[in-house]
Amino acid sequence: MYKVLVVEPQEFSLNALLNLPVWDKDTDAHQGFHCAATAGNGQEAYELIKANSFDLILTEINLTICDGLQLLKQIHKSNQPPLVVFISDIVTFAYARESFIYGAFDYLPKPVSQHDIAQLFARAAEELERLKKQHLSMNSSGNFRFAPGQIAKVLDDFAHRNRNVLQTFHNMLHSLYDSPGKTGQNPDLLASKLYLSLVEGIYAHNEWISLYIPRNFHEQIDYLELQNPSDYIDFYQRKFTYLFERYCGLNPEFEDATIVKIHLYLLGHPEEDLRLTTIAGKFYLNHTYLSNLFSRKSSLRYSQLVTMVKMHRAEYLINYTTLPLEDIASCLGYKDFRYFLKLFKETIGKAASDYIREEEYYSDYSI
Repeated sequence: MYKVLVVEPQEFSLNALLNLPVWDKDTDAHQGFHCAATAGNGQEAYELIKANSFDLILTEINLTICDGLQLLKQIHKSNQPPLVVFISDIVTFAYARESFIYGAFDYLPKPVSQHDIAQLFARAAEELERLKKQHLSMNSSGNFRFAPGQIAKVLDDFAHRNRNVLQTFHNMLHSLYDSPGKTGQNPDLLASKLYLSLVEGIYAHNEWISLYIPRNFHEQIDYLELQNPSDYIDFYQRKFTYLFERYCGLNPEFEDATIVKIHLYLLGHPEEDLRLTTIAGKFYLNHTYLSNLFSRKSSLRYSQLVTMVKMHRAEYLINYTTLPLEDIASCLGYKDFRYFLKLFKETIGKAASDYIREEEYYSDYSI
């Protein structure tokens, strides 16, 4: 049986869902789904998820303490997150689409029918089986060419902005294709595992990166366009180089430990109040001292650093969400929309209005 957590604050809706005759039934196509636990708010759900293993989460989005989208973000910090499906009747289309950016498996509007849930379970079972096979393949003995120490060295060079890491990664990819018979494994699969292992390590040590480059950026692979080993190597090399360049650009080196701490806070909270006086208070510093510290110890003024962080967050929101530009400016604290557009173009080098927000980006998602 697949274990399900149902998160629903309304008792009527919870009972209606649990009374559908679709639970605990094995079919020819898949195992059955069993409601292993229920929760009435986001915090309660998160505590259950930390303490138990679930295959599927069915959740309302409008939750107290932390809403469904916040819950989803927390869930997807784990190595093997469960599938998450939103069931709600109050979410706008744009908000539902936003949820898929953070890894939701599906969205069902209320009221859900027996047919809706049965179809969902069939799709979920197929996906869970695929993920299980992928996990077993990735973790079977002898299927990976590189020792943990080699991976750790790459991650350390990456963290210290050592550009030699790009050549090291290139050499590792080549080694997979130069002698594929030694492993008995598909080198394309090994290249994917190498890349995603490094990405997982980088994101685990720098949680702020997900605010500027979504994790699914690294999983978007069009195998139809990859015809030979050099295509795969070039593909992963471009992705890894892009990640490295963005990491270095957003996270420049600072010699002063206080500035490093403050900068990491800014990176992790781009949509909060980042005025100098506010941040000085958070770090128990005098705001004049903090301003002078940046003048003496940094090539960037504090205001420049904040602008850089907010504009790159804006670029993420433009690229990977359907939020209107005016809403993006507002959530980043800019009341003057024209000023926001001016700052964006000066910082990013491209006008916000020039981005083509095509529906094709969302073509893999269905609601």
